[in-house]
This record gives sequence, structure tokens and C-alpha cells, in this order.
Amino acid sequence: MSHFYIFLLTLFIFCQSAATVPANNRHQPMACEEKLKILEPSEPKTIYDYEILPDRDISKFKEKVLPIPLVQREGSNIPFVTVYKNLNWQRPAYDSLWHSSNWRWSNVPTNMSYQQHRVFDYEGGGSWWYDLSGHLALPGEAGGPSPIHEFAFTIKYPHVVRLIVFNFDVKSIKYYKNQYTVSGEPLRKGLTVVDFNTVNLPKNKKLLQLATPDGYELDYLILN
Repeated sequence: MSHFYIFLLTLFIFCQSAATVPANNRHQPMACEEKLKILEPSEPKTIYDYEILPDRDISKFKEKVLPIPLVQREGSNIPFVTVYKNLNWQRPAYDSLWHSSNWRWSNVPTNMSYQQHRVFDYEGGGSWWYDLSGHLALPGEAGGPSPIHEFAFTIKYPHVVRLIVFNFDVKSIKYYKNQYTVSGEPLRKGLTVVDFNTVNLPKNKKLLQLATPDGYELDYLILN
């Protein structure tokens, strides 16, 4: 019974704080009901990551999935450049950006979906990077321009893919029959951001897999 009263007390404090959050130059105070609308679904339900992050829906990749060791062995080497690398960087379990006063990144199911994954991609769009970097709590240095092309991530040169990889040291990228394998060393912490050029590759959906050198998948995503 004591746990129930603790829960009620916590909810009461949360609702009271919602009414007293000071306004700043970007946000206005929100009532408890408004906060709940952005924090959780209106009704209790089960949500899977691929419902929120479409690039995790493996059903969108219609090709036969080849074994990772085959891609590592037979694939072409894809050159990449490292934009940011800090193997001592610690991924936060919670970031101040996700507070309900910053409503843009406050949805709990969305943040939980992002936290389930280690590798993410960015292919262009300033607003998309703004949202992605907020959900991932990336340091500002991770969002610099690409050394590959001065117009990377724009309609003038939409051929650069940026990978954001957590808890992993990227060693190589291989491509074989619509599959990428990003191989390297799994770590307990760290952030690596790399760019690679796709201008000479087919323009279709591809499966990208983050893998150990001996071929075990750690994460995946679908590239358009």
C-alpha cells in the first residue's frame, strides 16, 4: 500500500510542477494534462520500435538477407571519413532536452525506441538533423559539415550518408548486393560519426548492419 501512496505523491508533485515551470524565451508553462499528452499515448497500448522508426521495419527490405560473413568477405570496401570520434563519450540514459518543457523531444515511446539502437543514419535536411540530434542528445561537434562534398546533405549533392554509432569503434564498411556491413569493435561507451559516399552505388533500399568482425549483428537499419 505504501508504494501506492508514493506513486500518488509523485504524480501530485509532477502536476504541481507543471503549473509552476517558469517560461523562457522558447517555451510557455504547460498544465499537467498538456504534459501527459506529449509524454505518452492517449490510451494504453503496445508500441514497437519500427512503428515509430520506419527505418527499423525489416519488412521494407524485400531482398534476401545474406549472411554477414559473406558480405564481410566478398563485399567492396567503402571509403569513409570520420567526422567525430570520442570513444570515452558516455551515452546518457536521460538528457535535459527530453524534459517536458522542451516538448519537441519529450515523447517517452519515441525516446525509448531510439535508445534501443546503436546505429543511426542521416542523409539530409536541417530540420531532420535538428530532431535526430535532440533525440540522441548529440554533442554539437557531431553535426559538422561533411569533408566529402561542400554540398553534402543538400539537393545539390544528395549522395552522402552520415552514420552515428554508439558504443562501437568503426573499422570498415563493406557493400555487397544491397547490403552494407559496418564492422568494428563493440565498446561499453563511445560515439563515432562517419560519412561515406553513395554516388556510384545503386539507388534502391539497402540493409545496413552493425556487426562484430566475426559476423554477429549488433544493430541494423534500412537505407533508402
